[in-house]
Amino acid sequence: MAFLGIDLGTGGVRCLLVEEDGTIRGESSCGLKRRNVAEEENWSEQDPDEWISILESALNDLFADPANRKVEAIAVDSTSGTVLPVAGSGRPLGMALLYNDMRARKQAERCEPIFGGACSPTFSLPKILWMQEHLDLPGDCLFLHATDYLNSWLMGTTEVPTDFTNALKSGVDLEAGDWPELLPDVRLPEVVPPGRRFGFLRKDLRTRWQLTGEAVLVSGATDSNAAFYASGAASPGDWSSTVGTTLAVKGLSEVKLEDSQARIYCHRHPDGAWLPGGASNAGGEIFRRRFGERLAGLEATARGRDGTGHLVYPSVRRGERLPFAEDTFEPFFVGREEDEVGVFLACVEGVSFVEALVFELIESLGGVVGENVFATGGATLSLLGLEVRAAVLQKRIRVPAHPNSAMVSAILAAAGFHEEPVGKWSSRMVRILRTIEPSDSRMSYYRDRLAIFREHCYRGLP
Repeated sequence: MAFLGIDLGTGGVRCLLVEEDGTIRGESSCGLKRRNVAEEENWSEQDPDEWISILESALNDLFADPANRKVEAIAVDSTSGTVLPVAGSGRPLGMALLYNDMRARKQAERCEPIFGGACSPTFSLPKILWMQEHLDLPGDCLFLHATDYLNSWLMGTTEVPTDFTNALKSGVDLEAGDWPELLPDVRLPEVVPPGRRFGFLRKDLRTRWQLTGEAVLVSGATDSNAAFYASGAASPGDWSSTVGTTLAVKGLSEVKLEDSQARIYCHRHPDGAWLPGGASNAGGEIFRRRFGERLAGLEATARGRDGTGHLVYPSVRRGERLPFAEDTFEPFFVGREEDEVGVFLACVEGVSFVEALVFELIESLGGVVGENVFATGGATLSLLGLEVRAAVLQKRIRVPAHPNSAMVSAILAAAGFHEEPVGKWSSRMVRILRTIEPSDSRMSYYRDRLAIFREHCYRGLP
C-alpha cells in the first residue's frame, strides 16, 4: 500500500508517495513562478490558480510512472495562517493572503478577545475580516485555508472540512474542537482532527491518471505541525527540536501547559494529547552569518579542542521569545574575537544551552521531558553539534531520515485510511537515520558551563 503526501510550501509543492513501512516509492515537485504577487509593503499574496497549476504538474510527473498509480489515500499540508475567499463553485474570489501578510493590524486588535489575549495580524481571522471589509465579496463567500483549497480541488466540492491545526489561527476552540460563539459572522468549514478521512479523489482525476487505489482523502495539517509528526516523536514526553535558522520545539504532553508569558503555547495532537511548543530567536543563523563556508573546516578543527572559554548567546537580533520573553534582551558575547575556533565551539554550546533552558522551562510548567529528543533541521548535519546537544541535555538524540512535511502528510493519509492513531503510523513509517547516545564523560564541564550561561541570560531580566 502507498500513501500520497502533498506539501504546499511558500516556494512550491512537493508530492511524496510512501509505503506503509516508510519506503519512498516516488516523489515530484514544482516551484511557483512568483512567491509574492502583492506590490504593497508588508503584504504577501499568492495566486491560488497557480497552486493548482503546479500541483497538476507535480502529479503529472509522479503518475507518469505506472508503478506510482496505486494510491490508497492522500493528505495535504500547507503554511499556517494562509487563507483565501472562494465562491460556492470553488472559484477563488481573490488572492490568498499568506502566513506573513501584515495588513490586518486593526482587525487583529478586534480579534484579541477570541484568542484570549494577543492576536497577530498574521493570523487567519484578522485577514478574513480585512477581506470582508475591503473586497467585493458575496454574502455566501466561504473562507478556506490553503490546505482546504487544495482538498476542495481534489474532491471537486467546497464541502470539505478543515483541520484544527489550520483552524487555530482562525479562532477555533481547541478544547471543544469547534468554532466558538464569539466568532464573527464568517463562513468557515467544519473542523475535524488531522488524519480523518472525509471523501475520495474526484473521478475525473482518477481516470486522468489511471489510478487504481481508493484514493481516500484525509484531513491534513499545517506544515509546522506536520514536521512534528514526521520527527518520530509519538509518545507523551517525546520532544521534537528543530534547529534551523532558529530553534523551535514541540512535544507531546498529557496535560495542557499554561504559560502566562506566552513563551509556550499549545496545539492539539490528533490522537487527543496536547502539543505544546514555542520558538526562540537563537539558532543556526549565527553560524551562517559568522562563519559562512568555513563551517566544515571549523568543525573538524574544533574536535581537537577540549573546550572553550568563550560564551555566546547564539542569536543575531535583539529580543527573545524563548526560553524567556524580553524585547530588550541583548545577545551576549564573552571572549576573544580572533580565536575563531573558540567562538565556533561557544556557538555550538550556546544552541545546546538554550535548548536545555527551554526544557527547564517546560518542566517548570508541568511538562514531562523524556529520554528521547527527535532532532530535525539543518543543524543535524553537524555530528559535533548533535554530540554536544546529547551531552548537555543528557538525552538520546534521534535523527529521522525524512523529516519533511510531505512525509507527514503521507503518515496522516495512512492513519486516516486505516482509521487508526496518527502516533501509531508515525512510529511505523518514520525511519531513524542516526541515534546519538549521551556521554557522561564531560558532564561536569557542561553542567558548570550551563550554570554560567544561565546566569548571563537571566541577569537583568525583569
